Amino acid sequence: MKDILFKYDRILVFIWGLILFVPFLGSVHLFDWDEVNFAESAREMLLTGNYQKVQINFKPFMEKPPLFFWLQALSMKVFGVNEFAARFPNALVGIATLLLVFNIGKKWFSTQMAFWWVLFISGSITPHLYFKTGIIDPIYNLFIFSAVYQLFLYTQNQLSKHAWLLGMFIGLAIITKGPVAVVVVVLLFLVFLILTKFKKFFLWKDLAFATLSALLVSALWFGVETWQSGPSFLVEFIKYQADLFLNPVAGHGQPFWYHPVVLLLGCFPASVFALPFLINGSKQQNNAPQKDFHKMMQLFFWVVLILFSIVETKIVHYSSLCYLPLTFLAAQYLESWQKAQVKLGLIQRILFSVIGIVLALAFIILPLIDYFKDELIPYIKDDFAVASLSIDGGWTGYESLPGVALLLLTFYTMYCYRNKQMMRASLQYLLFTSFLIPTLLIALAVNIEKYSQGPAIQFFQSLQGKDVYVETLGYKSYAQYFYSQKQIPSNSLSLDAHWMQTGNLDKPAYFSLHINNINDHINSEMKEIGRKGGFVFYERLGSDSTLKSIVKP
Repeated sequence: MKDILFKYDRILVFIWGLILFVPFLGSVHLFDWDEVNFAESAREMLLTGNYQKVQINFKPFMEKPPLFFWLQALSMKVFGVNEFAARFPNALVGIATLLLVFNIGKKWFSTQMAFWWVLFISGSITPHLYFKTGIIDPIYNLFIFSAVYQLFLYTQNQLSKHAWLLGMFIGLAIITKGPVAVVVVVLLFLVFLILTKFKKFFLWKDLAFATLSALLVSALWFGVETWQSGPSFLVEFIKYQADLFLNPVAGHGQPFWYHPVVLLLGCFPASVFALPFLINGSKQQNNAPQKDFHKMMQLFFWVVLILFSIVETKIVHYSSLCYLPLTFLAAQYLESWQKAQVKLGLIQRILFSVIGIVLALAFIILPLIDYFKDELIPYIKDDFAVASLSIDGGWTGYESLPGVALLLLTFYTMYCYRNKQMMRASLQYLLFTSFLIPTLLIALAVNIEKYSQGPAIQFFQSLQGKDVYVETLGYKSYAQYFYSQKQIPSNSLSLDAHWMQTGNLDKPAYFSLHINNINDHINSEMKEIGRKGGFVFYERLGSDSTLKSIVKP
């Protein structure tokens, strides 16, 4: 069996990624904001035929470059405009990421260590989950990690091709999400230089090659856009990126320790195993390249963590750049344990036990929410949350079974660790969690969505193909555009929500509001046509008596 694994290793990694990341991508609606935002921008590219400018609600969207939207638009051309198509590019990115880390691990360490690295990615919660989403970060992280790997290769042999490739991947990252990629790689290299006492510095010609390569690739879009439309987009884009760094945008201000906690819990179990190697080296590193790569992964982790802990805007996926170095260090730790070079410390055993049990209990209790929500509601002060919980989640009770299995496996794994059966127990745990994560996505996410955005999305879907205006009032969303399949507007006034509320309409307008902000946004011409959960839906026909309602109350 072991010979087969080693002989067909890359094929097995490819199949592993295919099995885990592709199935059930369309099993749940896209989530606001990011997933729906990006999918809608890709859909609008298809509608308008304008692939140069990113739009949302058919207005310029200054926050993101277009590369990821191009991939989503291509996917939608193949699979149609749906959730599967919006998420499919990241499934492919997930497979590519597993193959890349496997090749790196096998080349510089061992095939066994490479397999552990793959398993820690697929068996840890958020690293796996991100490849089943429709957000930008997985491919952005892959480009930056690839740039860092080329940087490592250059420090080993100073070949110019690695400088060119370094610049190429940075350029691709720039036209995927922006110039933060440059900041991360430059900071990482500067710290690496200092710690190696400037023994690994670039040749000046290769530094020029890397810079030129990055400029040429990023100019494929930034340059063309500036040449065609002037510098206005570039200026607004840079201002927005600076604002993200300096101010908590969109209510996403969090304390300094936010990202460490997110990584500890979200990257479980990799985060627990990686802890000792976040600072220390590994005794199994027998040569300079292994030590350099280990050091670079440590620095990569800390540069990203510190940088995004300083940034005022803190969102879960901002620290996702830490996933690959963190899972590498976890794989290194298990490899070192097998060679009796390290021991599983008391703090690690405690963290593994506590986090594993808490997560399992959460997965068990969550599907039982309909049974105890009446006791919970009196303690909730938010009217929207209370109304949302009034919905029947449709739980059967069987959704708790994966959590029960995880709880039992956690206790068994703790028993095995105590009896020094760490490798077998870790393998079983990672294989189980690799399949548990997509199972939970199917078992939990569909019903959880019923409490959150489900009623609004159903309302928007009911308006597909109808010649109406659709908008949200009092809360920010992009779902109304994607799920009503909004077409190119013929009336530019309709891009203004206030006009829909008060202007002289040429067709009916429909609105979704949260139950706790109705009085701030309705007027005498708006008629309530229904409510479900925390949402209330309104219709406005306007002053033109010829307009007819198309939605039955």
